[in-house]
Parts: sequence; C-alpha cells; structure tokens
Amino acid sequence: MTRRHRQLVVLDAPSNLGLRPPEPGLVPGCAKAPGVLRDTKLLARLDADDAGVVTPGRYRPEWSAGHVRNENAIAAHSMELADRIGALLGRSHVPVVLGGDCSILVGVGLALQRRGRFGLVSLDGLDYRHPGNMPDAGAAVGGESLALVTGLGGRLAELDGHRPYLRGEDVVAVGLRPDDECAAEAASNGLHLIDAAAVTRDPGGAATDVLSVVERSDLEGFWVHLDADVLDPAVMPAVDSPEPGGLTFDQLSTVLTRVLASPRAVGLDVTIYDPDLDPGFVHGRRLAGLLVDVLRP
Repeated sequence: MTRRHRQLVVLDAPSNLGLRPPEPGLVPGCAKAPGVLRDTKLLARLDADDAGVVTPGRYRPEWSAGHVRNENAIAAHSMELADRIGALLGRSHVPVVLGGDCSILVGVGLALQRRGRFGLVSLDGLDYRHPGNMPDAGAAVGGESLALVTGLGGRLAELDGHRPYLRGEDVVAVGLRPDDECAAEAASNGLHLIDAAAVTRDPGGAATDVLSVVERSDLEGFWVHLDADVLDPAVMPAVDSPEPGGLTFDQLSTVLTRVLASPRAVGLDVTIYDPDLDPGFVHGRRLAGLLVDVLRP
C-alpha cells in the first residue's frame, strides 16, 4: 500500500453482532479484539492516526428461523460504519478497521458502493451462506458476509436501497478450504476463488493472480478483508470457527505484502480474532505483528 499522500488511520468496529453465542449465556469475545490489538502499541508502530470507534448496539442471542440475529443492530452499525469509512476515504486516508466479526464487511461494502465500483480481496473462509443455500441463514451474519456484499440476502444486502455493494466478478476470495460447500455456487456467480491449498503451493503466484483481478482499470481501487480464521488453527486457534487446512503466517504475509503494496489498495479490515480464546493474548500480539509487517512504510 503506497504511503505517498495517504495516511493510515485506525478505526475500531468492535461488533460481535454477527455471531452465534459460543455457549448458552455467553456472548462472543471478538468485540474485545480492537482493544488487544491497540494494546500492542499498534498505532504508534504503524505511524497511524486514530479515528476512534464505531460502537455497535447490544448483542442479543435470540434467533428464530426466517429471521436475522441482531439485524436491526447490524443495520444501524453498518450505516454508521459506512459513513465513517466514507469520510476517511474522502480525505485520502487509508482506513485500517479493527473488528469485530465479519458483519462489519456490510458497512465496508456500503461505503465502497457509495464511492463507485471497487474490488474486494477477501482473505477468509468463503462466508457465502445465504437464504437460498442454507436453512439456518440469518443465525450468524458473520458467515454470510461475502454473500451479502455481493447481493444475496435480505435487508442487509441493500441498506441504501441498491444491490450489490460489490460485483461478484470484482471479488477474489483467498484462503477458502478446498472442500467448501458453497464454492461451486460462488464461482458460478463470478467470484474468483483461490483456495488455501493453492496459496500454500505458491503464495507469490496467488498474490499475482489476486492483483490481476483487482488492479483492473475499470475499478476505482480495492479493499482487503482479513479474517484471522484464514490462518490454520495450529498457528491461530483464537477464532470463532477454527478450520484445518489454513495458511501459515509466512504464507499470509507474502500475499498481504504484495497486495497491500499496490497503489490501488484503499483500506483493510481485520476480523474474528477472539481474545477470550487467547489466554495471555499471545496470538493477538502475533496478529498485530503481522499487521505492522505488511502495512508499515
């Protein structure tokens, strides 16, 4: 990510609204992630400005089929987050948004839609669940975020009355597991898929493939979505849904360094790290170190 004339600015989006309760009576812990990351002196290490926090509404665990858990709170948080990101982009800043769960991608997508046609690099599991392919859609928007921002789903897919926020052909999903049950549908809808096995074989080649999609001249630029569960649980167990077959820190760093070096990269969000699952915050410090390595000038 080129730093000439553009200043990094950190904005917290500590939402846990898009997740299932980890156990009855408990709430997901990923809302604590921005605090842990900031405590590593992240802003000073990045030479970043502080844009504060977009505070989400109250988490409510109740859910019933045919509804969306915390829908009203997610909608309100997404609208405010889109306003704040849009203002930063309008001042030529580069937002680094610290989540929270993947429902914050709705606000990111809305902010980008308001400014033109943008690409997305999603380093994550596929998160392509929606009412057309899963009977329990709505139970956890975090696992539906990529479907929502590409136009699938209900109210959250069109908060300004227009869908999609991002076109499928402008999205590259990187790091999904090869056996993902939604992969064939996502590919048929135009998304570009680079699974974790392909990244493991050739991280540099994967980055080149990513850039061939999102550096196109018909795009205004691209955003990077980083979900900590793209990493293998052996190196990052402190996530909501750990899944074997993920990336190592070195592999992820190779891809991110290349992708974020592009002058077309306009921002980054980080999601799903859960401090409640990380005694001593060892994995949080390592995640912060990765961000410094791939973002600093």
